[in-house]
Amino acid sequence: MITIQNECLLATIDEKGAQLSRLATKRAEYIYDDPSVWAKHAPVLFPFAGRLKEQTFRYRGKAYGPVQIHGFAPYADYAVEDQTESSVRMRMIVTPEIKAIWPFDFSFCVRFTLRENTLSVTYEVENAGSDVMYYGVGSHPGFNVPLSNGLEFEDYYVAFPEAKGLMENNMSDSCLMLGTQSPCGAAQGNRIALRHDLFDHDALILSGMGETAVLGTQKDRRKVIVTFPDTAYCALWHKVKMQVPFLCIEPWTSLPGYEGQITDLEDRSDYNRLAPGGYREHQLTITIIE
Repeated sequence: MITIQNECLLATIDEKGAQLSRLATKRAEYIYDDPSVWAKHAPVLFPFAGRLKEQTFRYRGKAYGPVQIHGFAPYADYAVEDQTESSVRMRMIVTPEIKAIWPFDFSFCVRFTLRENTLSVTYEVENAGSDVMYYGVGSHPGFNVPLSNGLEFEDYYVAFPEAKGLMENNMSDSCLMLGTQSPCGAAQGNRIALRHDLFDHDALILSGMGETAVLGTQKDRRKVIVTFPDTAYCALWHKVKMQVPFLCIEPWTSLPGYEGQITDLEDRSDYNRLAPGGYREHQLTITIIE
């Protein structure tokens, strides 16, 4: 485990998966931690978000897999490259097993930086090969809800201040995309009031939400603000059909696989395309308000 801290925040990151395992102030813990309910904390998603049909994708006529949910990034080991008291940069160790299921030469790093009451998480993607690389990237932090003692899950909401009409991307019973959207029935304007049965079918995968999500309540000042520039989708999730005290806010640049078809990388318009020798950063920030 790697620990970084400043005058406001303390963060712990696991070298397995480059996963944020703890984010705390002197007053409270913000990342959910009960492995008997959910064994993760904040997985890194790459090169896919969600599931693929038959855990398989195609590229130039060849099938690759099996690919676990959210790609191989959550299960990989990472090596620390740079570290200060308030920051750390970690590089994925690309194993022969990863190379066997991913047809591109690449580098993937995750950089965590604390500034005042904000944690910035930056994903650095580099295409080291000679062909265009297709990929998705995302975040999966699970936050304690309630954030304060004496409150309930249902006291909270997630607001999207920049939303101009929240849309839900519809999923099948196997959690694959149907290729359709509908207005988010749980939304009242740009706000979703939390209740456990919202997640009886799995995640709500939203579009049109802007670049900011606010987890808060009208009964307390404490809030979590998540920003995700240049991100097309945001999923909200907790364990299906359970009354559990956490919520994942998951910015994704791409959608899961589609029902009835094996994913072909070159056919997916939502995937990022990185030219040979190209480099791109994707960022998430988590700001704590107390």
